[in-house]
Formats: sequence, structure tokens, C-alpha cells
Amino acid sequence: MDQPYSVWADLLNKFHTSSDAIQALWLVAVPGMVLGVTWLVVRGLRDIVRAIRRPRPETWSLLVYGVVQDATGQWHVIRQGDEPRPLDWRNPPRELVGGVAEFD
Repeated sequence: MDQPYSVWADLLNKFHTSSDAIQALWLVAVPGMVLGVTWLVVRGLRDIVRAIRRPRPETWSLLVYGVVQDATGQWHVIRQGDEPRPLDWRNPPRELVGGVAEFD
């Protein structure tokens, strides 16, 4: 009676009959692949956990709608969920640093 075909027996036979260089490649490539797949799975799980855990509202950044000038000539910063605040050009908000110009 014939033996049933076994993938593992076939792979082990091919490993034993291959050259030393190919056997060395197998010994390096298989653990490398296992480590790579493990890294991808852990990274995916980390991203899923981060997506599930939402940040608390107090850690969110506020949306700056813009800078406007009222009828008196005073500049105001309009932010999300806030009343317009006068803008002090000597100490501008973080959102506007870098593009601040002097207005007379």
C-alpha cells in the first residue's frame, strides 16, 4: 500500500537533498519571515487598539477659524468653541507663529 502524500515530508526531503548554501538560506529566511510576520501582526494590533481608544476631548487641538479685524481696527482670533479673543501681536498664539506680520 502506498504512503499518503505529505507536504512536510516532501519539504524535509528537498531540504536534505539541497546544497549547503541553500540549506543556510532556508535556516535564515524562515526565521526572518516568521519575525517579519510577527512584527506586522503586532503593528496591526497596535493600530487597531489606537483606533479603538479615542483621545479625550481635552487633548484635542482647537480649530482656528481665522483672524478678523473688527470695526475699531482690533484684530481677533476666532477659535472653535471660544469667543473671539483680541490678538496681541507681541505675544501671538502658537497657531499663528511664523506667518505673523506687523500691522499698523
